[in-house]
Amino acid sequence: MTELSLLHAVEIPFGSLTDFHLVTSSTGPLLVGTHPDGACTWDPLRDRWAVHRLDSPWQPGEEDGPAAPSKLRALVVDGRIVVGGGSDGLRFAQWDLDSGAVRVFADHDDFDVDSVGTLDLPGRSLFLVSPEAEAVALWDIVGGTGERTAELNARCDRTAATGMLDHRPVLVNRDEDGHGIQVWDLNDRARLVVFDDELETEEGEESLLAVGLATVGGRPRVVAAGVYGSVVLGDIDCGEWGDPFAGSEPHDEDETDVLVDTGTANGVPIAVTCTYDPYPAPDFTSVLRAWNLEGGHALGGPVAAHEGGALGIQLTELDGRTVAVTVGRGDASVRVWALDR
Repeated sequence: MTELSLLHAVEIPFGSLTDFHLVTSSTGPLLVGTHPDGACTWDPLRDRWAVHRLDSPWQPGEEDGPAAPSKLRALVVDGRIVVGGGSDGLRFAQWDLDSGAVRVFADHDDFDVDSVGTLDLPGRSLFLVSPEAEAVALWDIVGGTGERTAELNARCDRTAATGMLDHRPVLVNRDEDGHGIQVWDLNDRARLVVFDDELETEEGEESLLAVGLATVGGRPRVVAAGVYGSVVLGDIDCGEWGDPFAGSEPHDEDETDVLVDTGTANGVPIAVTCTYDPYPAPDFTSVLRAWNLEGGHALGGPVAAHEGGALGIQLTELDGRTVAVTVGRGDASVRVWALDR
């Protein structure tokens, strides 16, 4: 493996997206994004865009025109793609992507949507829905539709991660009230372990903002990325961080928000970090870095990704190889980055 290299870049024909998510359909990976008429998709294997109109989830006469969620995620359920999303003015709903039909939607006294996450398990699929600065609601996709099954006093935003730990579905997130980085059991709705969200380095304390989950050396680990550029692994058994990875170096900015996603390339556990600003200045450029989680070091140097900032990063497989996909906020483009060559 080597450092990240640009494999493919494409302009978004509809302008900038406000959110996106990658799923693996029967025909390969598919990017699902926001669109004024509902959702749009990009098939990277065929370089094909499509628009999917989403029906309004409200009763006739309450809302005119199609639904246009600004926050969304997608899941593949029984071979069909289900989109879950909402916005400040649109409570959470689920749609069948192909038909645009509403599967289920939140009650009128329910909250608006600030962020959406997913967890795809054998025989069970979950949307995790958060309003701003409030608890996350769990929506199970069951019986061909879906239902709100539980609530958890934690947030699930773009810096959080979901996965499995000892056969239990878990959420890993950073508590914004200073209670550290927490691992939650979604079945019991209880904290399993809490990490300090400040990392001691030679330069002083560094805030850890974004988290992921990975299996390293046969053991599940929390992966965390810091505001100054550090990446570190956390031992879930004891709630302690290891040493920052070799090759960590400061970002150009003194302090920068960061996103992280994890996966494997050629059988090696890896992470990719992406600097992020929710309100980027025109001259802000998101920077990517790849990390070998098994070796504990960076793979090459930082790579400039998107002028005007990136919406996020997600790893997937394309033609049998692991790639990182980023979506630009300012340059309205999708870029695919090779992780092995």
